[in-house]
Amino acid sequence: MHTYRRLVPLVLLAACSKPSVPAGGASLADSTAVATTAAPAAESAAAPEQLHFNSIIAGFDFDIPPSWERRYTVSERAEPDEYPKAKHLVEFMYLPDEGSMPPTMLAVVAYSTADWNAVRGSSKGQVVAEKDGRVWVAVPAGKDTLFKPGSPDAQRFEARRVTIEQVKQAISLR
Repeated sequence: MHTYRRLVPLVLLAACSKPSVPAGGASLADSTAVATTAAPAAESAAAPEQLHFNSIIAGFDFDIPPSWERRYTVSERAEPDEYPKAKHLVEFMYLPDEGSMPPTMLAVVAYSTADWNAVRGSSKGQVVAEKDGRVWVAVPAGKDTLFKPGSPDAQRFEARRVTIEQVKQAISLR
């Protein structure tokens, strides 16, 4: 039997620059933002809108990759157990059709420079940004997923993978 941490909805409006997403409750210690609004109609000739995620607690902004197509949720936590010495963890998770727990597409972990230097050899990820004695580390999705190979969710998840270089281009610090 699996134990899952409780995900609490957060108003996406507070996290992204587009106001067209439904609202929910919020928690400072453990929060989630969900993007579920339908994409514009196919007959629209306009370019896809650029979504931006704004993490107040982790101190960065992130341009959401267009390939994610509003099919993600975001969880933010302070002092996450799975990343020793980290100050904050922001997980971007794929919203599957199969009804399983959303798998992480990308984790961005914030450390003090001294704490990152202490765990660098034993922790996953690569530095994507540094500023004022802080370091942001990106941990893209691993090779294995929970989805049945070849299933629609497996294919959509694969299409949403990001590289470290893409994260470096999409992240900006405050």
